[in-house]
Formats: sequence, C-alpha cells, structure tokens
Amino acid sequence: MNILISRTQIILYIAIFAVSSWILIHVLSLLGVFLALAYPIWWFFAPRQTVCLFCRSRANGQICPLCHRVISKTDSMSPKTFFSALFNGGILFAFSLVSIAIVVVESQFLHFLGFPPAKASVSFTIPTANTYRLGEIFPMKLAISGVDVPVNTVQADIAYDPQKLEIVNISTENSFATIFIQKEINNTVGYARLTGGLPNPGFSGKDGLFGTVYFKSKQPGVTDVRFLPTTMVLANDGKGSDVLKNFGTISYLVLPEKISDAEQAQENGKNNVLGASTSGTQMIFYTDEDVLGSKTAAKDSLQVNSSKQSTPGFFDVLGYVDGFIVSVWQKVLHV
Repeated sequence: MNILISRTQIILYIAIFAVSSWILIHVLSLLGVFLALAYPIWWFFAPRQTVCLFCRSRANGQICPLCHRVISKTDSMSPKTFFSALFNGGILFAFSLVSIAIVVVESQFLHFLGFPPAKASVSFTIPTANTYRLGEIFPMKLAISGVDVPVNTVQADIAYDPQKLEIVNISTENSFATIFIQKEINNTVGYARLTGGLPNPGFSGKDGLFGTVYFKSKQPGVTDVRFLPTTMVLANDGKGSDVLKNFGTISYLVLPEKISDAEQAQENGKNNVLGASTSGTQMIFYTDEDVLGSKTAAKDSLQVNSSKQSTPGFFDVLGYVDGFIVSVWQKVLHV
C-alpha cells in the first residue's frame, strides 16, 4: 500500500511540476523580458521588496555567490548590490529568451499538426446588384477573396427561385481549381453545387475565380441567389479547416422587357456561355450531362445544418495561446 501511495505521489508531483513549468514558460515568454528589464529599476526604488533569485534558490546556511552572505530564510533576501540586481535581471532575461524559443518551436509543431484550425477569413465575392431583361442569360462569378492561408478544396452550394431563374451552365473556365469532382444542377428545386480544388500547396492568392454560373431569367421582379450553409472553403492545413466566414446573398432585378434573339446571341458570344468550360490542365471526375436544365443529382430538400462552430480542444487552446505570444513579439520586433 505504501509503495502504491508513493508511486501515486511521484506521478502527482511530476504532473504538478510539468504543469507548473509549462505555465511558467509561457508567462516568461510573454512578460519575462519586460520583468528582466524592470528588475534592477524595481530594486533601486524598492530594494526590500525585490528578491534575489540566487538567495531564494539556496538552502539555509549556504552562501549566495552574488550577495556573499549566509542564507537565512528568516532574513531579507533582496540583492545587496546593484551588480547583484543586474545579474538577477540578466538571468531572468536569459530564461525569458529560452522560454520564447520553446513557445515558438511548440507553436510551429502545433501548426504542423493543424492546431489551431485556420481562422475563417474567406468570403465569396458578392457583386453589386444588377438589372437584366426577361429571358437574358447572365453570369454570376463564384469568386473568393480574403484568402489568408492556402486553400485546397471549395464546395459552392447555391439556392435560387426556380420560378424566376434557371441555370443553363456552370463553367470552370479560368478557375484556379484544377480538379473537379462534383457538379449538380437542379432547376426543379432551385439548387446547384460545384465542388473542386487543387493539390498541395493549394491556392494562396488573395482572391480568385472558382467557377461561373450562368442563369437565365424566367419571370420579371426581384430575385435572390444565396449561398447555402453547406458551402465550404477548406484550408490546406492538414485538418481541412473550413475558413469560409459567411454566406452571402445576391439580388437581381429582372425587367419585364424581353431580350431579343440577336442581343442574346451577342451576349452568349461575349460570355462564351455554351462554349468550352474547362481547360486542358483540369481534371473532371463528374458525369457532365447536357447542362441545359440538367439534373445531375436530385435534391429533395434545401434544409441543411447551418452550424459551423465547434468547441476548441486542448491543443486548439494551446495553439491559440502560442499564436498570441508569437504575434505579440512579432509586433514588438516590427516596432
């Protein structure tokens, strides 16, 4: 029983020591340098309230190599000279630098493992409201912006009123993506999906075109096209973190004036609506049927789960702490 208790105590002491050391390292990495610089100043104005680290670390009866006095825990253990205070500050400064190095290495290791998940910063570019005529075919670009970290997968899900609009084509021409695995068009329920991406290292431009949806107006009036909560932009961070921060809505006004066949033919030629929709470097894995009103997959309901938030785990929290400390020192060094 005694052996069991002693082993339990040893494990407990090791755990307490590890946690205490981890906390101390992170405190020193953030505040240690400032404390080291302030140490001799604090000693100058309040010497009795300043503790000599060497005196504190020695047992009763031993001699402090800096203060040159016999240690007595009942007496004051403040540095006796300004040199002693400077040396204590230097030791604190050295420990702080080591702590910063440990935190930087820890942060890079966690980032390699995908902790914490990449910050949601990407948005689908919402064009300004536009006006079209009845029967006109017009493009809606699926373009993303705010790409702070490389992304390698995009899934764009959109909903629209099938009484007022229909999709005649989804083009991937000039897309930053090189691999497409899914394209769905359902003009019965008013739903479309385009899924694709590109291999490592992913797309790292600030903004880019993913695809282009070509709508045809069917009824006059105001109509909305919205991105569904199943829309995703996944970071190339090893965890597939969804970095899409919002789901936009685009409004269009369809005038009752009908577009002429000649004008529509001219617009079709300008937009290349029914022309080539892929490049030679793209890999297409979906079955691309006749896109004029095609239904490549049925979608019975547009009710989807809109929750994207997840509770951060321990390593996520640790990654956030390390990232905050590293960002503070980056800002200080840049100043």
